[in-house]
Amino acid sequence: MEYVKGKPYFCDTKQKIKQYSYLDKDKSCEILIIGGGIDGAIANFYLSKNFDVILVDKGRLGCSCTACATALLEYQLDDYAKDLGSCMSTEDIVKAYRMGIDAVEKISIFIKQYGNNCEFALRPTFLFSNSIFSIKAIEDEYNFRISNGFECQYFNQQNNPFPFPIKSGIYAENGGCEFNPYLFTKQMIENSSNQHNIFENTNIKKLSKNANSFVAETNFGEKVCCKKILIATGFNWEVLDVNDLCERFITYSIVTSPLKDFSWYNKAMIHDATTPYHYLRLLPDSRIIFGGEDVVFNEKHISEKKTNKKYDKLTKSLFGLFPNLKACTTIDYKFCGSFGTTKNNMGLIGKSKIDDDILLFISCGANGIINAMKGVEVVEDILLNKTNPLENLFDPKREV
Repeated sequence: MEYVKGKPYFCDTKQKIKQYSYLDKDKSCEILIIGGGIDGAIANFYLSKNFDVILVDKGRLGCSCTACATALLEYQLDDYAKDLGSCMSTEDIVKAYRMGIDAVEKISIFIKQYGNNCEFALRPTFLFSNSIFSIKAIEDEYNFRISNGFECQYFNQQNNPFPFPIKSGIYAENGGCEFNPYLFTKQMIENSSNQHNIFENTNIKKLSKNANSFVAETNFGEKVCCKKILIATGFNWEVLDVNDLCERFITYSIVTSPLKDFSWYNKAMIHDATTPYHYLRLLPDSRIIFGGEDVVFNEKHISEKKTNKKYDKLTKSLFGLFPNLKACTTIDYKFCGSFGTTKNNMGLIGKSKIDDDILLFISCGANGIINAMKGVEVVEDILLNKTNPLENLFDPKREV
């Protein structure tokens, strides 16, 4: 079940994804992609270059959990490298970090080719804490990065360039990038080479398999015959048999009114590592988007009362960082959505447990877009019967 609540800031734009028709006749293809959010859009863009692909979504493209992403894209993972040591080798952690850097470069190449219509910008990253209990963890993370060739700086109370107090922090000048996730999805979809094979309001209700192909039947009774199915439906896990690897959360976000003459050091994307962790960045229209306060997804956390308490906590934390803003800004947007994470912070991308011809493309975690940008290469290699150095990190059949 998808979960989105409130009014996502990124959908509040006049630049809407163009409308596509629903599937109104039987079709055939090599690969059927189910799900037209940012994951499905990325998969469709790259796979349709070399394969016959049909993309379907049960609603409007890019209008569900995609719009709730805050799109702070960086090479660091959700957890510290030291904490990931229980489920990943040092080699794999380094591989995952380098994958993040490569993904940012891949996005940059896409923007150079198709234009910057999604508010893309390269940004530094800053991971910090103002708690004495986090100093050792951040120092260890800094030492891990330096010893493995990742350029970064260590900041503390003495050399802190940010306008709020810290005990320790890691600043990476080439740490990541940001964009509007809805507009990026729009660019991916509208620049795909299979425009005649993209369908909205087309819900796959029934799936069957013959000797060498699948037959997917829509809510209107039309059928798609295909060799492979790629499931990019986000966190609709009920039929995917991945609950042993994934845990589902709700994350909350607020967006301020536009601020006058306000910024911080190099417009870095910021993560406060103190529990519960928060993240923030500046938007092109001089607003701040501030998110976090994640909780495990369950029924008791989706009430309006609980949700409003989370927004209040975010607002209090934002003004705790920047007390002077309290008198000169309002909170214009409040929204929340579901996401999933895994123990190794990587997505579930590859052959499913159900059937080797059903591929999963669930990006997962705070770095989901990073995972999708590089995970699509894993899918391409699977389709071409090639090995990929990242496939063990994403394998849906892995143990952790």
